[in-house]
Amino acid sequence: MPKSQSLQATSDLCPDRPTAASRVHLLMCTNALYFQHMGVCLTSLLTNNPSLFFDIVVVRRTGEELDEDKLRRTLARFLNYSLSFRVFTFPADPLLPLNPDAHYTLDNWTRLWIENFFPDDIDRVLYLDSDIVVVGSVAALWCADLDGALLGAIDIPGSLQGVAQLGMCAEDGYFNSGVLLIDLKQWRESHALNTVLQYVEAYAERLIDLDQDALNACFHNRTKRLGYRWNATWSFYREPVSIPLPASEIARVRQEARIIHFNGNSKPWNYLCDHPRKAEYDKYLRMTEWRDFVPEDRTAVNWLRKRISAILPEKAKTLLKHAVRLMISPAVRLMISKASPAKV
Repeated sequence: MPKSQSLQATSDLCPDRPTAASRVHLLMCTNALYFQHMGVCLTSLLTNNPSLFFDIVVVRRTGEELDEDKLRRTLARFLNYSLSFRVFTFPADPLLPLNPDAHYTLDNWTRLWIENFFPDDIDRVLYLDSDIVVVGSVAALWCADLDGALLGAIDIPGSLQGVAQLGMCAEDGYFNSGVLLIDLKQWRESHALNTVLQYVEAYAERLIDLDQDALNACFHNRTKRLGYRWNATWSFYREPVSIPLPASEIARVRQEARIIHFNGNSKPWNYLCDHPRKAEYDKYLRMTEWRDFVPEDRTAVNWLRKRISAILPEKAKTLLKHAVRLMISPAVRLMISKASPAKV
């Protein structure tokens, strides 16, 4: 764990900053494939934060059509938000790399142009990925003291991606960019966008997770590490647990998580998703205009697989998975891994 890892906040109040505490400037960048999931995310956020007002900016690429009216109908029940849409055209230069083995799109890069999407008098912005469900108040996150840092972010415990790919040190840590608290004033004044783009131009071959890698490489020493409950990623829920944290802390994060991030392959909108917090997504999905959504993988065969899995003891399922892995040749495993959806 990096030495800059902070203690988790114990209060959801910001008595020293009442104005900032009540009005949150929120950025979300999406496309047609993730628009439904962003609607679920916003529904969960507004439901669980009635005391906060959210100025929501949704950014899409030029040429990407979104059903804006459907989102407005979804959020019509709430009074604690404003909603605006922005259309963004990427500049011709530089060329932004995409991992050929992953299902990333150019939309992953959009948030780097954050200064284009907010007025000059906005000094702080919260960014959220679309594959997120918010299950509690985010007031303490919004009001977190960044101690002069450019970013507030949450580390992926035990990740060595910064060391293996980016030439970083283990003590630097490696944060997930799905939840970012951004000092926008400092971002503008320090020309952070140019810093990242220059890095991308020089080291494009290093970037597996695109802008997340670039942000870590450029700003790992300008990032305040926030508590894990603000971005409880799949690593906290995967069994068997492989992250280098005490079992008591993992249990505490699971219990106290305010933001559930469905990163990785286990997406809750897939029928066979085995994420233990999938029901949270389904709960808020039913509150949206997408409530009649049917997963593509909801087939008779998968229905049967799910029922069998539900009655098998955990030990039997573990042994079965191990046996399957032994039977599949290394070549086939490689082919399957390349065909699997990439993490976002």
